[in-house]
Amino acid sequence: MSIEEALLPDRDEPLSAERAYELYWAELLGDEPRFTCVGTGCHAPLTCACLKKAEQTLLIRPYYRSHRLEDHAATCEVVHGRGGEPKERGPDVFEAERPAGHFHRAPARTSASGTASPARVRAAATGTAPSPPRPSHYYRLSSLVQKFLEHRRDKDLDVATVTIGGETTTYDVLFRNVYRQKVADHGQTRAVWWGTASLRATKDGGYYLRFTRPFRHGDELLKPTMTLAAKDIDAYPVRKLLRARLDKIIAEHDGYCVVFTWAKPWMPKDADKPFVRFYIDNLDHIDVRGPDILEELKNTSRVAT
Repeated sequence: MSIEEALLPDRDEPLSAERAYELYWAELLGDEPRFTCVGTGCHAPLTCACLKKAEQTLLIRPYYRSHRLEDHAATCEVVHGRGGEPKERGPDVFEAERPAGHFHRAPARTSASGTASPARVRAAATGTAPSPPRPSHYYRLSSLVQKFLEHRRDKDLDVATVTIGGETTTYDVLFRNVYRQKVADHGQTRAVWWGTASLRATKDGGYYLRFTRPFRHGDELLKPTMTLAAKDIDAYPVRKLLRARLDKIIAEHDGYCVVFTWAKPWMPKDADKPFVRFYIDNLDHIDVRGPDILEELKNTSRVAT
């Protein structure tokens, strides 16, 4: 069975599998992190599947699983289904910025007895199950793209919601294919723009992306571009994961990819020749995937304006 959260010995707060995945690639969990169940009175060991895989698809994604169901305590509501009816989950939340210290190592914490985390002690003392499902908070666009793919598969893009900066919209409205959209209509539209692209490494250690499908500008077709500067990548906490994904696409697919970016298309007003660029100041706001994702996207329609 798939389990949503787990504990680490040196962290009081439960970690989602996605959060564990980020911390692993930020080199903050060591080579072989040990996870345990969050259930009341339960210390069953868990494995985070796909933790070491740089790529993600509908089938390749991080999640926790048990070694054996019999390892869980009799009081564990995670596998024994206690705690009443599950409450409805709210919108997913995409945070534009990470909080300060988001990648700092957490100090080791124990209870007064020195044997259990405060989270376990509170649950055991009150006899209550863990708090109801929380909205999923994401900081990397890649996590949001994963949810987009799942909702596309489940055919509920038009009802599944996500909140960004206090505003809630559907995945159907948020994700927009650049193909033949009128750039003049979207100069102030921050959305998750996506499309096929070509990727190459630059001499200074950065990367250059050029979409293969264009925006429309009058009678002209303008293929947007993006540049990922080496200095920005070197300062990015999850740079190891980003470089692993990009270098694999270049090596295995000659740079052919699908790129997603949470940004506004920009076109200069007084340039001799019009062009379109996407600028991002946070590498959490871009996700580049190999062409295998096209099979998962083939039934996703361009969003109507």
